[in-house]
Amino acid sequence: MAFGGSTATQARGLIRPLAMLACALALGLLCWRGAALLTGPGAPVSASPAEAALADVLSPVAGPGLSRLSVTYNAEGGRTVLLLVDASASERLPELQRIAPIAAGIIPERGDKLIIETVAFAEGLPGRPDAAAWAELAGLAALVLIGGALAVLAGQSAPIPVPAAQILPAPLPAERPREAPRPVRPVAAAPSPDAAVEIARRDPARAAAVVRGWMNAKDDPA
Repeated sequence: MAFGGSTATQARGLIRPLAMLACALALGLLCWRGAALLTGPGAPVSASPAEAALADVLSPVAGPGLSRLSVTYNAEGGRTVLLLVDASASERLPELQRIAPIAAGIIPERGDKLIIETVAFAEGLPGRPDAAAWAELAGLAALVLIGGALAVLAGQSAPIPVPAAQILPAPLPAERPREAPRPVRPVAAAPSPDAAVEIARRDPARAAAVVRGWMNAKDDPA
């Protein structure tokens, strides 16, 4: 029974660090993917299938985010393909002029036109993530919230270590200081009857003093 309780306690103790690790990883992925999707060039909002297919061919040649494409139809039944290239990719114009007519299927006899212009793109424009990109960011944000919630809940449910009770010995009764023995006053020995009679005859005053001393000795407690 004790072994099972110890195993459960150890399992609860591992939940919090694992949840914190998962939260940190999800947060790092969210920051990285958010920066890539929100600041990248993104796909054109109103791109037609023909524009999207042609952009997939020409964007790697010009460079990611360095070209914009538009396809329109004229009254003669031909197409006008407008390709805008960033000024930083101007050295790639010869290659684009060679590849773009083939990729777009330009037929001059049908009235098709290809226009390639070099312009300076504005810097710092955010991208336009599609629904799949927003779903990816939402999933990463949900992982961050779940990992943080698990870490908080695991920290609250973790058992608090209680220190072992210490048994202190009972205090010994205090010993009273021993009193010094009182000095015992010597008791004057009572004279024998014959000696008392002889003293009383010879010196009545001395006999009276001896009797008084003897009586005082009896009355004084030890």
